[in-house]
Amino acid sequence: MIKIKIDVTKLDKTRFYKGAKGTYAELVIYENDQPDQYGNYVSVKQDCSKEDRENGVKMPFIGNGNRIGQKAPPPQQARPTRQVAKAAPAPVEDDCGDIPW
Repeated sequence: MIKIKIDVTKLDKTRFYKGAKGTYAELVIYENDQPDQYGNYVSVKQDCSKEDRENGVKMPFIGNGNRIGQKAPPPQQARPTRQVAKAAPAPVEDDCGDIPW
């Protein structure tokens, strides 16, 4: 089982349709191979028609979720960037001896 959470305010209500037992919205769930930085294994978008996809219509991201019964790893925190100190250049020694330039 997969438990999802969606932001219903992002749903395009013009795409809802009436069915025999209620009003429906078609959603698409994308499964990820690895959890995201928050431990979610799935992403959710509202579906659109084939014609809309061919015309470049992008539906908004509306939610995400996890598999029930599977422990999600803790969220990854941004690692501080490590700054490496640059050493001062070594002094150049004059190997030319007494040769005038």
